[in-house]
Amino acid sequence: MSNDAQTTDWAAWSREAVEMMQARNAKWPLEFGLQGSPSYRWDLDRALLALEAPLHEVIATVCLVGTSSEQDGSFVWSWANEAIPKQHGQALEVVHEFGRQNQLALLTTARIPGGRPEAMECMCIAARLQRAVGTFIDQQGDVTLYFTLLHMQVAVEQQQPAN
Repeated sequence: MSNDAQTTDWAAWSREAVEMMQARNAKWPLEFGLQGSPSYRWDLDRALLALEAPLHEVIATVCLVGTSSEQDGSFVWSWANEAIPKQHGQALEVVHEFGRQNQLALLTTARIPGGRPEAMECMCIAARLQRAVGTFIDQQGDVTLYFTLLHMQVAVEQQQPAN
């Protein structure tokens, strides 16, 4: 075990990750003109999220960190879920490796008991370690999906304006 692992207050470090993502999540919607509740669609196979602003579309490269189920009462990391395209688990390898190096069960246990609070903590830790722009959460029936936003840009318009 490294010296840092012995001296790091992981609870405080985790709280910092959550605070960092709250600050970033307050910033990116303003930067991209996405105030309010923009319509959106995501594509897990392509790891993309499209958000509709009034005058443009914003495309984000995402990582599905994991999912939670109210009925199941747990959060499952994407790397442990066969139904999720494997590129998401690959993008989480930095998180998994950090958990192994620092002996943090939260980051190395496939299924975490709990619900939204535990899932949000995992998402924010992943976002911190991935140096994400922010996070995004979507609800599909009983399942909640937790994404990190790795890169964002305004979509380039395909057609030329008519003069």
